[in-house]
Amino acid sequence: MPATNRSKLSSFDADRVRRAVQQTVSGPLYSFCEYDTESFRPLYIDDRTIALYDSSDEMLEHFERIHTHVHMDFMQIELFRNTLFPTAERVEYIATSMDVLKLLRVYVGDEALLLALAPDEPVEPIVAVIKETVGWPRNQNS
Repeated sequence: MPATNRSKLSSFDADRVRRAVQQTVSGPLYSFCEYDTESFRPLYIDDRTIALYDSSDEMLEHFERIHTHVHMDFMQIELFRNTLFPTAERVEYIATSMDVLKLLRVYVGDEALLLALAPDEPVEPIVAVIKETVGWPRNQNS
């Protein structure tokens, strides 16, 4: 059975966003998390992901290890906006595709969503439904 938690970090309705994303993905949604520079909260973890770990503690330790690196996303946003592409108003998302999965990080101001998807999952429809559900843009990266 998948694990779910209610959103506690996001100023927007991340639970509603998760439900919209789950209706949009064409393949598996392995995990859906909310995070900011300080905190990380898994909102959904599917059975396949849970089965990869010997215990929930091991899984949460791995997720925490991931968070120690994804918080650097917010520093990258500043690099892209202020240094590399100063005409850009915002960075909306970053996708990282690997042979085993695709990580999609979507930024909503000083908060973000981290989704683990199948490697061949198209990200544009997911980003579009997130934008629509959140009411985009809301002070994006300002």
